[in-house]
Amino acid sequence: MSEPPKDTHDRRVPELDGIRAIAIWMVLLAHSFYGFANQPSAMEGWPTVVKQVLGHGWLGVDLFFLLSGFLITGILLETKTRPRYFQNFYIRRALRIMPLYFSVIIVWAICYSDYLSYFLLSIPFAANLSLLLHIPEPHGPAVLWSLAVEEHFYLVWPILVLLSTRVGLFRISAFIFLGTPLFRAVFAARGMSADLIYMLSWFRFDGLATGAMIALWASSRFFSAQNGRRIAVAMIVADGLLTLGSLQAGVMRAHSTAAVALRYTQTYLFFGALFVLVVSHRGTIWTSPLRWRLMQLTGAVSYCLYLVHLSIGDAYVYLLSRSGIQVDERFGPTGAVLLRATVILVVSFGVALLSRRYLEEPFLALKGRFASRRPSSAVVNAAPEPEPSGV
Repeated sequence: MSEPPKDTHDRRVPELDGIRAIAIWMVLLAHSFYGFANQPSAMEGWPTVVKQVLGHGWLGVDLFFLLSGFLITGILLETKTRPRYFQNFYIRRALRIMPLYFSVIIVWAICYSDYLSYFLLSIPFAANLSLLLHIPEPHGPAVLWSLAVEEHFYLVWPILVLLSTRVGLFRISAFIFLGTPLFRAVFAARGMSADLIYMLSWFRFDGLATGAMIALWASSRFFSAQNGRRIAVAMIVADGLLTLGSLQAGVMRAHSTAAVALRYTQTYLFFGALFVLVVSHRGTIWTSPLRWRLMQLTGAVSYCLYLVHLSIGDAYVYLLSRSGIQVDERFGPTGAVLLRATVILVVSFGVALLSRRYLEEPFLALKGRFASRRPSSAVVNAAPEPEPSGV
């Protein structure tokens, strides 16, 4: 990849917070409606398209992975020639991630006291190894698996960025993107469970690598709206050909070898096309919904929303069972689901706003001590710092 142009302007890209908001809304809605036991008739009569969209909300984590790969790569490319490259990167990541992360682990260890082994495993960001190690995981705190994937990526990627040229880094990213599906296929064919492949870091780095490739393009002289449209069309065509070519192998059947290997690749090509269009058309009327106030606010508090929403649902279910209130009888099966979703969303946003104001922002204010002035050379320079993420 060529070096980034030197005359582009420096400004924040609010659309990236909008993308983060889409990712967390996908996860929130999927878990609010399908993350708990429902009566069989609870969603009867709902439009099929609505149920399909809600049921695929778990793919929001893959959008998070792509976004993180994009932002982290951009930051590392910008700072690789500056003093204290590793120190500044890891201290800033720690200030963003650890205060809230360890706060919720302490609260969870009290509330889910039967799962101490899981929380001990989570301290070194190894929660996604729980299934591999046969350590039981509690329902709400199980969201920590995807943060573990990102933290493992952060351990390796700064070294590769520092040691590689831009062309070399693009080749490494492309190799990860193309090789990881084959890696998943081999282990799925040998009998490894789809759930285990879903959680383990070395099977999920292709999403982060997709974001890295887009970051390299977005900070090069080839970056333009016209090229963005061309790349997006190429990715959609590739996605369609991949899907058609693997239909007979069962790519659309859950837990088949083809699905385990290629479902994430399908997702990254689709999300990548949308991402390329958003980045290359930032500031236009086409991306204006991503700049709406609700989207910006949701993106800003997405980290805490992600961590707490399932646990708040667990608390709601527990308190209802203790109270003896029969919500299904009082509101009907559909009303009970809607009530639960409303409580989860409202309480989660309340907790997230309080966390942002009184816990996260005081630590975020310290990050400026570990970064030099931003240069004005690339679109990724103006992007917001990546939030921890996942489902």
